[in-house]
Order: sequence, then structure tokens, then C-alpha cells
Amino acid sequence: MKYFDMSEFACKHCGQLPPNGMNTALLEALDKLREAWGAPVYVSSAFRCPEHNAAVGGVPGSEHTKGVAADIYVDGGSAEYECFLQLIKDLHIFDAIGEYHSSMFTHVDQRDNGTNPNYYSWIGD
Repeated sequence: MKYFDMSEFACKHCGQLPPNGMNTALLEALDKLREAWGAPVYVSSAFRCPEHNAAVGGVPGSEHTKGVAADIYVDGGSAEYECFLQLIKDLHIFDAIGEYHSSMFTHVDQRDNGTNPNYYSWIGD
């Protein structure tokens, strides 16, 4: 990885990573996104152990528990968030994109290992 450190993807509860590591397609797509954005991209949540996933209200079997998902954000306000979100959509490099406008973060994942760009999408809050 060019722009991220593996510690950014560890579970906030136990500090562990998935047994088989984070999904390579996810890590490569995040680096491409960071390169295209041209400024820091931050990971607020990536891998979650089952206990942590339950504690934060994650759905059972969440992509986070499989090491294929990350919740990300950038510096700035709502205008920057909207531009960042549009870039994510335009790049077509993630299988899933979840929009959380009021919290200004985006869920991205590679549940199909990057083979179905922009196929899954939803608006959270």
C-alpha cells in the first residue's frame, strides 16, 4: 500500500486484523482513490471482530467482519464530502458504496472482490 498503514484497518476493539488479512482488492482500490483525490483519505472503521461489530450495531455477517470493507472520510465540510463521494462513484472501483451524508463518511467494500463496480449502493443517514 502506498498511502495507508495496515494499522488503520485493525479492529478498534481488539486490535486484530482478519485471519487472512485485509482484502487485496479493497486495499488497491483505496490507494487508487487516494491517488485520484490528491489529499488524505482517512479510515474510521475497517475490520471489526464479531464483538465490536455487534457493539457498534453492525449487521451480523457485515462485510467489515470479513475484511472487505472500510468506512472512509476526508477533511472538510459537506461540499468536500459530496465531491469525494462523486469521485468514488466515478472511479467505478468498489463493489459497494454506502452514503452517509449527515455523518460525512462513505462505506466502501469489495464483497465481490472488485468484480461488480458500483453494483451495490445505499443511502444511510
